[in-house]
Amino acid sequence: MTRSPAREERIVRRKWQGQFGLETAEWLDLVDFSRNGLVAIDARGIVVFLNRTAARIIGTDEAHAVGKRVDKLIPNTGLLDAIKSGSSETNRRMVIGDHTVFSNRMVIRRGEKIVGAVGVFQDTSEIEKLSREIESVKALNRELDGVFESVDDGLVLVDEKGIVLRVNQAYKTMVGIADEEYRGKHVHELIREGYIGKSLSDIVIQRKAPYTTVDVRNGKELLLSANPVFNENGDVIRVVTSTRNTTELNDLKEKLAESEAARKSYYKELEKLRQQVRTDKRIVTNDPALKQRVELAVHVAQVDSGVLILGESGVGKDLFAGLIHRASKRALKPFVEINCAAVPGNLLESEFFGYEPGAFTGALKGGKPGLFELAEGGTLFLDEVGELPLDLQGKILKAVQSKRITRIGGTKAMDLDVRIIAATNKDLEKMVREKTFRPDLFYRLNVIPIVLPPLRERKGDIVPLINEFLQRFNTRYGYQKWVHPEAITYLCNYEWPGNVRELENTMERAVVTCRGDCIGLDALHDLHLKLSGCPSLPSLKETYEREERQALLDAYRQTGSTRKTAGILRVSQPTVVKKMKKYGIAVEGFNGKEGVIHEGIAVSEP
Repeated sequence: MTRSPAREERIVRRKWQGQFGLETAEWLDLVDFSRNGLVAIDARGIVVFLNRTAARIIGTDEAHAVGKRVDKLIPNTGLLDAIKSGSSETNRRMVIGDHTVFSNRMVIRRGEKIVGAVGVFQDTSEIEKLSREIESVKALNRELDGVFESVDDGLVLVDEKGIVLRVNQAYKTMVGIADEEYRGKHVHELIREGYIGKSLSDIVIQRKAPYTTVDVRNGKELLLSANPVFNENGDVIRVVTSTRNTTELNDLKEKLAESEAARKSYYKELEKLRQQVRTDKRIVTNDPALKQRVELAVHVAQVDSGVLILGESGVGKDLFAGLIHRASKRALKPFVEINCAAVPGNLLESEFFGYEPGAFTGALKGGKPGLFELAEGGTLFLDEVGELPLDLQGKILKAVQSKRITRIGGTKAMDLDVRIIAATNKDLEKMVREKTFRPDLFYRLNVIPIVLPPLRERKGDIVPLINEFLQRFNTRYGYQKWVHPEAITYLCNYEWPGNVRELENTMERAVVTCRGDCIGLDALHDLHLKLSGCPSLPSLKETYEREERQALLDAYRQTGSTRKTAGILRVSQPTVVKKMKKYGIAVEGFNGKEGVIHEGIAVSEP
């Protein structure tokens, strides 16, 4: 038979009284509603009473807790230790669940015999949380004070009544006043006393908008800019006025004009230097996914973990490897690159590890350092690492793991401090399964994988890349070529199996071979660019009309009114009605929901 909560509570109270010989329990009502938690146990460690606060902190209820061993409810309880030692404890800090409490433990005796113990604890979690919030507010105020005082412009803060609340040190220095001459005074009083020539606060409070003007004071031309601060109801509660000494700015302008001549004299030399810089190291992208890869590359550049760059041929894996090197602490050390697919297999070992004089027939007399030696302190980039012969993979793994190498024909090992970055367009995991690539080397290289999406998956990068390559090759060859919009449309719809490298080569061929300044569709066809796989493209007129019709639909769905649609599109209402008729857009019965706008010929609106 299920007991009611009231009956359970009466039973709990009787057990409490019976255990400790109490005559009445009226005071338990006060204990039960105390903000401090209270738990009572008998000499065996069995809970005989707990109040509501204790039950809430422990995460149980009174009826369930009574009769249980206290260490089952509170694993880190000290009540059992108190009974065992026979001594009470005060102000013991402990954690119960999500709560931090301070506990007092008292032993209960009947004569000389210990019959139980009581634990009283105060939850300090809210107090600590409030304390942290107060400290956070204090820290924020200190930061704001620091910002207010660090600004070079003079700042004056006025309340909604025009009373000056504070001025920063820059303003006091600028106008030569003390803090007490301004603070707590009305701006009109400051004008009467001659401290200021004009006040912008009244104008800003009245207009509820920023205001800027020029004032001349003590022979200085001052630019005053006042900005309102609003509360949640849109009322002005503060006005911040910044003052800038434009006399100093004019002096700076003169100095700037003097330096401009010197700048121009260096400009031509700078242009020559710019042309010598490898502009192909720039990563041009608007694609969010590729931007994330760039951020990841810069982030991991700070450590020496292995990086494996994956992607199709031509996506720019070498650019990412160079970016990681330049962003790392090894930037001033060598960046050594080897295309593992371009070197014959029988020469790869000597390329990597070098050799001693006379190590084999045909070896140079003085020997030769390997790539690991050349990259000492810097970065070794293994491009097309999937082409490495299986037997050489083990030797490279050993060198990477031990950080030591030995030249071919040599006996002395050399210490190695080289970061390894690898790249491939192959599926190395599949090669591991097929046992054509060592799994231990794969895991060593694949600590941080960076997968680069192909160009066809980031169409938004095609136009920026076209502009980048066009500028580069125009500068290189002294041309002023430009690409016709129709040609750009075709280029954006091409699948680019060769990715960015193919696009770069196409643009260079177009710039070099096109006889006119305009690179049009005919020039692309002359390059034999196979665009047959592209969908049939509309004319420019068709494209414009389609976009115009969609803009009308979107604006009308949003507003439900031809007048408001005209406002959004910045045209007249008759123009909107005329064009909606032209495109067969009907609006009768429009109720503001998607799908009510439909094809038709009539347009009417009350």
